[in-house]
Amino acid sequence: MGPPAHLVTGKVGAEKWHKETLAKVRQTGSLTKRCGKEALDLWCPVSHPDQPEETPYERKVRKDAWKFKLDVLATGEVKTKPPEGPGVTLWKSKVKPPPWISKIALPCCRDFSTLKNNEYVAQYFRETRLVVSRLRQAIIEINEQYKRLMHLREELDLMLDKIRQGLITNRQSQAIREHRPESEKIPDKVDGLMKWERAEFLKLKAKLEKMMATSGDHLKALGKCRENLNTLCGERGQVLDLVPQPLRMVLLGAGRDSWLGLSRPSSPWVERNETPIPDPVGPFTPECAAAVEECRRLTFLTKDVLVEVQKAIDEAQEIRNTTHCFIDLSLQGKREETLTHKERLDMTLAGTRSTLHRCKRFQHEMCITRGMALGPVSSKYLETREKLTRPMVKVFQRHVGTQLPEAAILNQSTAQLDRSIADTDENIAHLKATRRYLRECIHDKQTGYEVDGSIKRLRERRMHPHTTMKETLELVYT
Repeated sequence: MGPPAHLVTGKVGAEKWHKETLAKVRQTGSLTKRCGKEALDLWCPVSHPDQPEETPYERKVRKDAWKFKLDVLATGEVKTKPPEGPGVTLWKSKVKPPPWISKIALPCCRDFSTLKNNEYVAQYFRETRLVVSRLRQAIIEINEQYKRLMHLREELDLMLDKIRQGLITNRQSQAIREHRPESEKIPDKVDGLMKWERAEFLKLKAKLEKMMATSGDHLKALGKCRENLNTLCGERGQVLDLVPQPLRMVLLGAGRDSWLGLSRPSSPWVERNETPIPDPVGPFTPECAAAVEECRRLTFLTKDVLVEVQKAIDEAQEIRNTTHCFIDLSLQGKREETLTHKERLDMTLAGTRSTLHRCKRFQHEMCITRGMALGPVSSKYLETREKLTRPMVKVFQRHVGTQLPEAAILNQSTAQLDRSIADTDENIAHLKATRRYLRECIHDKQTGYEVDGSIKRLRERRMHPHTTMKETLELVYT
């Protein structure tokens, strides 16, 4: 007799056991799928949360794009090749999916991170070195502008000193001309030119002093900018200990021979280093950008200031030379005129001397004639025929109306001789006074000639470039 039918037929194992086993299989399958999906997600890019869920058709099209393509060669042979572009080529599966991105740290993560960090740090060092080289170039340029402005300020100060000396010389020249005699103090062209020279020198003095103050303020701005650049250059250069620092070659290697052209557009034929964007935590900070921009502005402004200062110096030198030439020519002309008048006065004095001699001789002769016209003082001196009581006259006067005019003629002659002697005395006195006046005029002309000559020599000596203010002030008015 056999076992019961329900024990022979059907499943041997218990139903509960079968269900538990199937449940474990299903749990294992779902776990395998979930782990496989999670493992796959670790190597795949994360989808954007806003991106819509991919449809089966889109998934199929995307995966078909990964498969190898058939390629027919020129010989007729057919081969498969992976698709173009980046990706991971799986030769066994004949697919090339896109590059996988890992979400977990790989065994080489530390080395890779160190390498990337070192590259970032090295790039930061290079960018900082380029910024420092630009700042150093800016400092060099500012130093050059500073030295040029200082040298030009020395020339400006020297010219201002010459203008001050010119004003003192002008005042001294006018004071020296006051020592001329009164007859030579009549205002002439030299006086007018000296007044014009003083007015021009006063204008130049005010202009040069204003230019000196402007250049001094600009010099202070250059010094402040240079100090700021030195501070920034030292602060930026704190991270350059591990890199070589041929700063000039770095700037040339970057295609920037001058820091002034950092913001200009690059030439299409020359590969240049672009100016970085200012970054508070980057190599090129906003402070560096502001300092470079201030340097650029001051450099261009310095060129204008240098041109203006040089123009003012040249203008002052030209006016100084012009006034000196005009006054020198006027003084020379006045001396020549004075010398000409002196020679004329000498000739006139010589003529006056001869005339005075002739007048004195003529006066002496008239005195002798007057003595003869008055007659003898005593009868002992002359003969009897000279008297009016001589016999011939007495006989002639026996008739009425026979008076002789001899006495009247003698009286008239005597009066005329007296008048001539008086007139001659007046002429002699006038000639003597004129001679004294001519001698005084000649002396005055000679004094004026010597004074103008001394002024001319003084001004020529003051035009010498080695004349100092001390020598100018040492002149003693005598």
